[in-house]
Amino acid sequence: MRRQAVRGAFLATLLIVGLLCSADARAQEQWPCFMHDAKHSGMAMAVGPGVPYLQWVLQTNGQFSCSPVIDAEGRIYVGSDNFYCLNPDGSEAFRFSALDDISSTAAVAEDQGVFFGSYDHNFYWLTLDGELVGKFDTGAYNDGPPTIGTDGSIYFGSRSESFYAFRSDGTLNWSYDAYDWIASAPAISDDGSIYVGADDRQLYAFAPFGKLKWSYSGYDWIGGSPAIGPDEMVYVPCWDNTMTCLQPSNGEIFWQYTALDDIRSSPAVYADGSIYFGSYDKYLYCLRPEGKTKWSFNVGSEVYSSCALDLDGNCYFGALDGRLYSLDSDGNLRWTFETGSEIIASPAISENGTLYFGDMNGYFYALGGGSSDYTPRVGLHLNDTTYSVGETMRGFYYIINPMPSTLDVDVYLALWTGRELLYYPTFSQVPCVFETGVAVKPRSTRRSQSLFDFAFYPGFSLSNGRWFIALTRAGTYELLGEINFTDWAFES
Repeated sequence: MRRQAVRGAFLATLLIVGLLCSADARAQEQWPCFMHDAKHSGMAMAVGPGVPYLQWVLQTNGQFSCSPVIDAEGRIYVGSDNFYCLNPDGSEAFRFSALDDISSTAAVAEDQGVFFGSYDHNFYWLTLDGELVGKFDTGAYNDGPPTIGTDGSIYFGSRSESFYAFRSDGTLNWSYDAYDWIASAPAISDDGSIYVGADDRQLYAFAPFGKLKWSYSGYDWIGGSPAIGPDEMVYVPCWDNTMTCLQPSNGEIFWQYTALDDIRSSPAVYADGSIYFGSYDKYLYCLRPEGKTKWSFNVGSEVYSSCALDLDGNCYFGALDGRLYSLDSDGNLRWTFETGSEIIASPAISENGTLYFGDMNGYFYALGGGSSDYTPRVGLHLNDTTYSVGETMRGFYYIINPMPSTLDVDVYLALWTGRELLYYPTFSQVPCVFETGVAVKPRSTRRSQSLFDFAFYPGFSLSNGRWFIALTRAGTYELLGEINFTDWAFES
């Protein structure tokens, strides 16, 4: 790749390179399934409450052990003693009565309807107006959240010990028999691979057509749901105190992190690859993509709830002490909201920053104080912070596009070495002494990542350095968002 020495002010001397970061122009569900999306990032496209205030509360005769989902119009769907659809102002749009409680987080799609399971052994399909389209009797409790694939296929597990894949028309495509309950929500990768955990201590990986690709054996139940990172790595929580990162091609362990007690919450993964999860050891953890501790927070109570992440990297989760917690991206406490009852379900965040969650006393809350922020964001993550000759710096930059429509942006990546600013156009294939191989790998309609390597060759001396990255509107010098940077140290 060719290298250009760029001197003077950063923005004044940037040259144009292009990278398309797009969002689907059609209506999109705001929080369509457990942990927001099929990869279970848990990440909203808005900023959550900074100073929360109670907008409204709903009282039911049941418990909230499942999480809410939000459709494109902002309506909230959640199960308890009944299945409720609520308008953004808290009024009831409809309620559907099953024959038993509903503890399965639903999945909603604008062109299909809403799907959820019940303790009455049925898996239900409703229209967005609450009319019954169909139901499927699994013969056992259904508390495993469904996930909808890009082709409209619906995937879910059951206490019948089976995993099901239905076509978008409601007909059964295939099923797989495990050896114990499946209460985990399946995660779906960019290539359509499906990952789901079971109480038989297995994490199963399926091809889209149902063939078992591989399975990973833990040492205890895998009751939480897996998540998939920006690099397609698979993160698996286990009751044996471990969070395990598996390679998607073969299921081999890439790294494993051990907490001090069970990990029952599902991991959330921010755009920079940071992994958030809670444990029964009363801590909330944030790990770097390579598995090292970024920070941990002493909650003082067991954490069963999974995290919801907002656009700024703030996290929101409940604990068994009856409090809803918010931490900033550095692990500092922002605020707590007390309910007086255990919170085991995970919160959801709407596109205007409202946070929704329920407790085990049957109360469902809407906390305001958030904001919509449609500024595109770009960041950079490195695999380490110190390098020497012969080593290769590996990193990726990520773009988040919260716009509800297509957006073209230019991406700028530059390296400050202490003497000059080196600029690397991402589209170039011409090699230079500093090989910077870039492969653009879009992950979804609202996020893009790009991987790069930077090799430190013998005979070329560098001081400590800093990467700069920024976005501008395509074909212009109009800055979108802030200029971000990441520092690293060079050891000669």
